[in-house]
Amino acid sequence: MQYRSLHDRWCFVKDGLIVFALRKKRECGSFVCFTNISYFVHKQNLYMKHLLFIIFMSMSLLFTACQSPSPETFFGKVVLNTNLVADFAPERYGKHLEQETLEFPDIPSSKKVGDEAQKSVEIKIQVVEKALKDIKELNVSDEDAKALKEQSIALFEKVLPVYQNEYTAYAKLCDSKGSAEEKQAILQKIDNEQMPAIHTVFDNVYALGKAYAEKHNLNVNWGN
Repeated sequence: MQYRSLHDRWCFVKDGLIVFALRKKRECGSFVCFTNISYFVHKQNLYMKHLLFIIFMSMSLLFTACQSPSPETFFGKVVLNTNLVADFAPERYGKHLEQETLEFPDIPSSKKVGDEAQKSVEIKIQVVEKALKDIKELNVSDEDAKALKEQSIALFEKVLPVYQNEYTAYAKLCDSKGSAEEKQAILQKIDNEQMPAIHTVFDNVYALGKAYAEKHNLNVNWGN
């Protein structure tokens, strides 16, 4: 333990701590007494350890974020994840939503609450949003990977608003037993206005994905 006087201020080192104390002198009979007013403790060692730990973790996270994913990981997120919207076409997804609302008189457990189709679309939206977020966070430097990533993002960004708007409206009609004419009008709109562009982007992802898989010797079954 070391002490050093700074007039009426005192400091000492004990157990790795530097303690500063402010003292006031007062008369106590024939003695001079000191009364502690305040003190400040600087935990040097602990502070430095915490600081070094924070710096180390920050550098580790930065290094990880800057690393490019493996070809397998990248391909899985930008190409294989497009299977999440493989049933996007109106004739397929519309039928799926209709089936969510089916009830059978002789099967009590098939009784519906009245929001099954809407909940199905909500889950799909969450899945698409997550996939889109994961793709955007991928760090790639190769030009072919950049092009593939761009097209995959374009695909998910095109289908997402359709789920949020047209398919959500369709699901509400399914749950409320809306007319077949109203439902068909929504599906026809999707087919006429959104599907041509979505087909094009799907084809781009497929073509670029196939070239990427061949370049990196990925074992992919394309189903043809």
